[in-house]
Amino acid sequence: MQYAEILVDVANRRLDQIFHYRVPQLLTLKVGMRVIVPLGHRQVQGIVLRRADVLPEEAKEHVLKDVLAVVDDALAIPEDLLNLALWMAERTLCPIAQSLHTVWPLMKGKVEEWVVPLASKEDEDVQTLKFLDPEVYKGFTVLFRAKQKALPLSVFLKRSGFSQGKMDELLNQGWLRIESRFTSGIPAGARKQPPGETQLLEAKLITEGWKLTPEQAEACQGIEKALDGKAYQTILLHGVTGSGKTEVYREVITKVIAQGGTAILLVPEISLTSQVAYYFQKQFGHQVIVMHSGLKSGEKVKAWQEILKGQVKLVIGARSAVFAPLTNLRLIILDEEHEGAYKQDENPKYHARDVARKRMEQHQGVVVLGSATPSLEAYAAAQTGQIGFTKMEHRVADRPLPPVEIVDMREELMKGNRSMFSVALQSKIRSRLETQEQSMIFLNRRGYSTFVNCRECGYVVRCPDCDVALTYHSNGQVMRCHYCNHEEVPPHVCPECGSRYIRFFGQGTQRVEEELQGLFPKSRILRLDWDTTRAPENYNRILSTFRKQEADILVGTQMLAKGLDFPNVTLVGVIAADQLLNMPDFRAKERAFQLLTQVAGRTGRSNKPGEVVFQTYSPKDRAIVLASQHDYLHFFWEEIKYRKDRRYPPFTHVIRVILLHEKEDRVIKAAHSLTEFLRLGILNNEGGYNDLVILGPAPAVLARLKNKFRWQVLVKGKRLEPLRAFLHQGVQKYAQDSSSQGVQLNIEVDPLSMG
Repeated sequence: MQYAEILVDVANRRLDQIFHYRVPQLLTLKVGMRVIVPLGHRQVQGIVLRRADVLPEEAKEHVLKDVLAVVDDALAIPEDLLNLALWMAERTLCPIAQSLHTVWPLMKGKVEEWVVPLASKEDEDVQTLKFLDPEVYKGFTVLFRAKQKALPLSVFLKRSGFSQGKMDELLNQGWLRIESRFTSGIPAGARKQPPGETQLLEAKLITEGWKLTPEQAEACQGIEKALDGKAYQTILLHGVTGSGKTEVYREVITKVIAQGGTAILLVPEISLTSQVAYYFQKQFGHQVIVMHSGLKSGEKVKAWQEILKGQVKLVIGARSAVFAPLTNLRLIILDEEHEGAYKQDENPKYHARDVARKRMEQHQGVVVLGSATPSLEAYAAAQTGQIGFTKMEHRVADRPLPPVEIVDMREELMKGNRSMFSVALQSKIRSRLETQEQSMIFLNRRGYSTFVNCRECGYVVRCPDCDVALTYHSNGQVMRCHYCNHEEVPPHVCPECGSRYIRFFGQGTQRVEEELQGLFPKSRILRLDWDTTRAPENYNRILSTFRKQEADILVGTQMLAKGLDFPNVTLVGVIAADQLLNMPDFRAKERAFQLLTQVAGRTGRSNKPGEVVFQTYSPKDRAIVLASQHDYLHFFWEEIKYRKDRRYPPFTHVIRVILLHEKEDRVIKAAHSLTEFLRLGILNNEGGYNDLVILGPAPAVLARLKNKFRWQVLVKGKRLEPLRAFLHQGVQKYAQDSSSQGVQLNIEVDPLSMG
């Protein structure tokens, strides 16, 4: 008798373990193969982890069941990705089933019972049923007409009109058989070329005849040396905005493909993939494929199948493309590695950077982290020699970084200027309109007003399902929640006290656009934010219009900061730099510095010099001052000292557990119960966890979201592996407690935000 260790496809912490099954003689199983197995009173999909001739002692105590069927022997999960899924489940403390679905999208589907006829339409016995039992014959006709000559049980009963009793009778008589089948629910789809327009990129980006700058050549040599070493390595490429990092990526990818290897290039946003893909397709043609979560299921599966056939050498995409099943994978590049978009918000809460490093550790390849404003963790690792480091301090053609003027909005107010635009910024915009140059105006908040407030009683109109103020949008005259998309009509009187003094406060990109149009009525203005780009084609249309200089001013949120290169943009204005600083998060200053530096880098990228204006009520804040000087190094050393003094990453690790439930009393009880199990673990010194600190329980920053109350528990420690093991033990004990029933648990290792 042979046995198999199976990971069942059930995202339940109580079933998050390996089960043993017997392997019938007629079945041939391979590691990574999907199978159907019984689990309790149902049948589920499972993954073969390994086969064995001898059972471990603990498994001998149970009565084992048989593996029922093989789902698909042609699309087994490659062993390296199976191991990656197991590692990711352990690292992110999520159920293995969730990790498997993230790594391998072909897992999608469910096990169903299908009705299969045991006779063909031409059989004489079937033909006689026309006269002897027309009702049964009608049922057979339903099966014979089906495309697969079989139907799911529920569908068959509905179409045939059979009762369950009649069905059982036919099964006993041998007319029909019930089979367990795995239904993927994934429609067939054809591979599509990446969306986008050729106008999105300047002719200078086309690779023929490009000559590397000395700094680019040096960066390429360092990465290529690591690739030739045939050993896993991570390299940070720190290049200022406009230094030509993309050309470095192209050069090293070319070498990898020439040597028979494959590569993955990650960008932080789906909207950037079309631009980048066009650039690389000019050289590599159909060897390039785009992968991201915006693809339809059929498109993603078709792309996956092409990759498995070896037809693809370069995968370009957002976060999820890091799992592309390429063979002989040698290189993974994360462009703009500092971006928070590389961290998944839902379970498993993985960071693409960590997954990339694990994959390259498996394949003995190289990870390149590229950024003008690296994450503090990455730069600290480079400074201490944990990862490699190369830098490019100059822009292509030695173009200067743009000068930045900081405008104190307090002084503007004292001078009687109540506009959201300073006199200096208005003057510079007017100058660009006169010279037919373009401007970009940045405000990291969409909508018209940030909140609606009663001046008499202080009432703020909030989302009924989330603990956040509704944002007013003048288009459609609605207030909208930016978390769950709940909409309301703005009230004319205060719902709380009946006062008529209810007003709109704050400012968003929609209001910026409207006020700009009032100041410069003849100007052509475009807006780039989530509201104007809900349809994917709108993003490309807006950028294409602006690139063709059919608009004078582009207003937008952080979408403006990423990967855009417009030669005619000579002015960037930041409306409210302070908004980036005042978040309840220890990373707020880092994010502010990164975003301000990146958005400032959108100008002066051609022969035309550019300039930048930062408007702020905090003109002496170090993040703003150092961003205006493009001085990453000074910012890093100041911020790293702050982190060290307060025991924040990278000097410690944090694991955050968020508990969610529709009833507040349930989530509070569960949070206290989990905390008690964790504190008992420290008291009992389980595993020697003497450097751990437990914070909470407490309401999350967003205490209610999408009709669920949210409480959180934080655990801090210097060493990640013991910290993770400790939390895993505590969660396992908590999961057996009655207070855990029905309460959702979200666990995040080293969260990027405390929201």
